[in-house]
Amino acid sequence: MEKKIALYEVLVGYACNNNCRFCSIDFEKRRFNKTTAEIKQDILRAKQIGAEILGFTGGEPTIRKDIFELVEFASKQGFRTVRIQTNGRMFANKAFTKRIIEAGANYFKFTINAHKAKIHDFLTQVPGSFNQTITGLKNVKSFNRTVEVNILINKQNYRFLPQMIKFFIDLGISQFTLIFPSYIGNALVYKDDVVVRLSEAVPYVKEAIDIIEDYGLDKVVTVSIPPCFMKGYERYATTELNPLRTKVAGPGFETNLDDKAKEEKVRAPQCEKCKYSKLCAGIRYDYADLFGFEEVKPILGERINGLKEL
Repeated sequence: MEKKIALYEVLVGYACNNNCRFCSIDFEKRRFNKTTAEIKQDILRAKQIGAEILGFTGGEPTIRKDIFELVEFASKQGFRTVRIQTNGRMFANKAFTKRIIEAGANYFKFTINAHKAKIHDFLTQVPGSFNQTITGLKNVKSFNRTVEVNILINKQNYRFLPQMIKFFIDLGISQFTLIFPSYIGNALVYKDDVVVRLSEAVPYVKEAIDIIEDYGLDKVVTVSIPPCFMKGYERYATTELNPLRTKVAGPGFETNLDDKAKEEKVRAPQCEKCKYSKLCAGIRYDYADLFGFEEVKPILGERINGLKEL
């Protein structure tokens, strides 16, 4: 029996005002975008299946001319949370920020991948995008709304993860998602600029988590980092071990993220020896294509059947 969906995320299309080197979407897909009517049907579908959170994602949802109409429509359906995942640039306009909040958006996930403009703008390929995004974050915070920061870990920023966390804490951020990217789309095109091994990045991920723990912040989770790489920090790999209870509706598709995650991962032969083998689906296929399985070191011990045993 399928568990109740908590989050229904509407992928409104692939158009974006950035062209990030780490993005899993390739530039050619930018022309595939949903109509207003299609998105409203998605929102009604989310309500029908009992989702508590309605999310807008892309691409970049805030560049749509109908975004206020869509947010207001979602808000009127009575979701507990109307969430926007964004690169944050449009929120540099305070009037835009005020209007979208008044329409009903109450939770914002900003993707910010550096603490300095030089790195961030190199990754987005848009000069000035860092300053716009940080201004946007401050504008949303000025309306006393929740902001979570997504960090896509890559070759340019992984050594700076601890500094980035401190930078965002100073801006009032207390919720973080640290994401190891998919090496498809743009990320494969620009692989020389963005690809990093898990074994190289994880020590800095752990250091960042230590800082978040020291501050006693609200939330930190990792995405696409298997628990065998997170020894001693496995509880932060909950997205790998625990059902996400999320559906995504994009142009021409609807998918359950738990099923999709399993389909996109592969297991090494040594995974069978790991105490997390009943819960963990392995590493992403695109990562295995680049690096194979040599880094996968199973954690031995009694088999874990659920997160309550951690």
